Amino acid sequence: MRPPYWVYYHWARFRLMLRQHEKAARAYRLALAANPRFALAAASLGFLHASRGHYAEAAAAFQEALHINPGDAEVWFDLGFVQQQLQQFESALDSFRRAVELRPGLDRAWFGMGMIHSARLNHEKAVEMFKKAAELQPMNPHAFYELAMAHYALKNLDQVRKIIERVSEFDPKVTQQLIRETGQLPEGVARR
Repeated sequence: MRPPYWVYYHWARFRLMLRQHEKAARAYRLALAANPRFALAAASLGFLHASRGHYAEAAAAFQEALHINPGDAEVWFDLGFVQQQLQQFESALDSFRRAVELRPGLDRAWFGMGMIHSARLNHEKAVEMFKKAAELQPMNPHAFYELAMAHYALKNLDQVRKIIERVSEFDPKVTQQLIRETGQLPEGVARR
């Protein structure tokens, strides 16, 4: 008699702790074979593949998880991330959009959309996405950095200086990087 699906799932988690990635992947597959509706096993398999840089396999696993449970915003984000790594930018944008439709506060998905728009030199749209990500995570220096650089590309130097002032309140390293890269030094912010 075969064990129940959850035994395979916990076996996979145990194998991960031992860094036995192939055995963990096999156990996730066995959990799915035992219960084809077990979305968590498919998503976990996707995450395992993504963490190892196997993005095509990760995308397939995340798609399987979403086929089972299409309402999981985190898995839509994960799928978008691996699609972005595979340079499937339209698909990644669609996945990130689905993620924020399901959970508007998912800052990582807004950030991902901003990165794609920025790479495509659509700086106006990138500003919109990074601004939302920064609003959702007001202490995220990466969101503010990308927002400043998108404004810089648009030659909105007043906005760049405001962002540098804001970032100087909590991240001196990113502050100095923005000063170096943009040449903007707002009044009251020290250059180091």
